[in-house]
Amino acid sequence: MFGKIATAAAAAAAALFMAVPSANAATYAGVGSDTTQDVMRALTEEYATTVNPTNTWVSIDAGSTTQTIPGCTISNPAPNGSSAGINALLADSTGCIDYARSSRPLKTGTEQSTLTAVRLGGDSVSVAALPQAAGGHAPANISLADIQKIYKCEITNWNGVAGGTSSDPIVRYLPQAGSGTRDFFITSVLGFDPTDLNTGNCTTQPTLVQENRGDAVATADRDSAILPYSKAAWTAQANSGDTGVPDHRAGFVLLNINGTAPGGTGFVGNRDVYNVYKTAGADPTLVAFLNWAAAQNDFKALYGFTA
Repeated sequence: MFGKIATAAAAAAAALFMAVPSANAATYAGVGSDTTQDVMRALTEEYATTVNPTNTWVSIDAGSTTQTIPGCTISNPAPNGSSAGINALLADSTGCIDYARSSRPLKTGTEQSTLTAVRLGGDSVSVAALPQAAGGHAPANISLADIQKIYKCEITNWNGVAGGTSSDPIVRYLPQAGSGTRDFFITSVLGFDPTDLNTGNCTTQPTLVQENRGDAVATADRDSAILPYSKAAWTAQANSGDTGVPDHRAGFVLLNINGTAPGGTGFVGNRDVYNVYKTAGADPTLVAFLNWAAAQNDFKALYGFTA
């Protein structure tokens, strides 16, 4: 059932974006997080089909150069990541952007005073690497202390990690600027910004790639690479046959941290993800949709999110 719904959602997305609303209809559009874009695409299609077909419901993929909001002009490429989506929502004065997908909490200051966050579900951020059975050098479990040392360049080879192999240099990757996954990984997992060369022994910054894309890692780096990865995004890609989400994993697997699997009780990378909207003058129709989306636990589970 869900496979058919998800496939229909993906197939109908282009037509949905170009739909022309009726005279009495409104368009509700969201931008932002890469991590939640796939589940929100499916949820908007389901909502438009079964709950509220009167209005047009749009969820623009992070960084899209082809999707549009009917009757509106937005940046090209579209906002790419949670912070980019939130900033676009805050800056929008035309009513074209109604909500932002965010894989991080609202920040103190303007965000918290201006926006309301609706929790969509639970996720986890771990690090991913190519497993040893596939020619990689990482162990299945790694300590948080060793992850921090890797991103400080205090450990530079996989054989410096318990269970790791090879003296080849570890290649550090990090999501693109504006990514909520990047923000969460830096603030809640690492506890420092690895792009700041005053931290640790690094002389170069990590290589930046689109978040949650193992296939964005250079082929020559894959056996030695490490990169943050959302458990939900990894799961949605693993369930590609049902979700219709392209499988970008390229053989990368999520590592346990301190002996705990991503999503497990006490896992250091557990987090919540959200949809956020402007508090002042909030449209009840929009709020109803975001609350409905948060309650669709079977949909969310297929895409890797917990209730």
